[in-house]
Amino acid sequence: MEMEDFLGRLEDGQFDQAMKAIEKRTTQLAWEKLPDRIVLLRHGQSEGNVDHLLYTSKGDSRLELTKKGIRQAREAGQRLQAITPPDANIIVCTSPFERTTQTLLAVYSGGFGGPNQELVQRVHVDPQIREQEFGNFQDPGLTQKVRVEEVRVGRFYYRRPNAESSADVFDRVTQFWDKLFGDFTGNGMLTRDEVKYDLCLVVTHGLTIRLMLMCLFEWSVETFGTVWNLGNCEHVTLQKNLETCKYEFCIAESYPPRTPWATRQAWIILATVPKPEELVVRLAKLEEARGKLLEVKNVADAEIAKLDKIIDDMENQILRERSEQFTVINYLEISQPRTMQISEVMCRLVRGHDHQGTSPEELAEQVLDAETRDMMEQNIEFIDWWGDQLSYQGKMLRTNRISYAHHRVKSGALSPLSPRNSTTSSP
Repeated sequence: MEMEDFLGRLEDGQFDQAMKAIEKRTTQLAWEKLPDRIVLLRHGQSEGNVDHLLYTSKGDSRLELTKKGIRQAREAGQRLQAITPPDANIIVCTSPFERTTQTLLAVYSGGFGGPNQELVQRVHVDPQIREQEFGNFQDPGLTQKVRVEEVRVGRFYYRRPNAESSADVFDRVTQFWDKLFGDFTGNGMLTRDEVKYDLCLVVTHGLTIRLMLMCLFEWSVETFGTVWNLGNCEHVTLQKNLETCKYEFCIAESYPPRTPWATRQAWIILATVPKPEELVVRLAKLEEARGKLLEVKNVADAEIAKLDKIIDDMENQILRERSEQFTVINYLEISQPRTMQISEVMCRLVRGHDHQGTSPEELAEQVLDAETRDMMEQNIEFIDWWGDQLSYQGKMLRTNRISYAHHRVKSGALSPLSPRNSTTSSP
């Protein structure tokens, strides 16, 4: 075949199927070279975990493990060795911080990697998986102010003075995954070496692990906000699925053996709970005033916007007056799109929002009984997933229902968050 003829047929798309097959096979070969397991391990208890005032005088990167932290890491080494196949080839990636370095050394002393670490073929120290930077030193007074501001701005986007936001860390851990995997043509760190690694251990930090999982599993910002940090020396094991070319949670080999703990606050409004009469009257008067304002010629948009804000706040207040607070536990185990899976949500409801200090096991024992949740599911009018963080108008846009309340009561329609009533993509 002459070159000119070949190029012409190529431009005509005659080789498209062959090129797709080559691309698919190239990706498959790259995935075959990737490790069967990736383990994300948080460091052991550090000085900063037990004495927050140390952050005011000692650089974050220099904080060391406590004796308890060293013991935790040795125990983690025993657990990890138990899930490591005999004669496995191991690659280790670690944050350069002192507490992660010490964790890795103690993990070795616990037995991971073999008696003389002969199973560890490569150790890669990477600043891209360091802890989020909170500034050179952390003033306790500033920390209290930060916590208030962080709620108003949003944890993912909030940046302390001279520090990083979680969004900044997300960008660099994304680059780290790209470095490991490459573009699935054999040019990633895990695929270009002659060695085929069976296990990749990543020793890093709690928030960093959450953001690495966010990138890998394509979580939304809202879903990221539901996930809790792993405890010191807890780990998540990811297992390769060659059929889907994806990594999946391996619960049996994680510690503790569950998907990462995730909870989300919700406010549930039932159709059986009436609107507060006084607020309904006030809302009607505000809407009447808005109608009259619109009749005035040359009225400034700012004046209308102010009144719209007052009306929106009133609508939100009515929602709040009619709602009951719940916490959805095991949020990551809900099928996507998660906020639309009403039955799955109902099976994970615990009353109230303030569960600080309550263990996952204790919360699981407080889930609503079947009779209560069945009754509620039949009467759900609206689930408010956003509380004070979103306007009433924004909530209605999220559910694709601008006027949801009376419609369901009058027509007997399904919940606004039912997949048959909404096309909104939710976290």
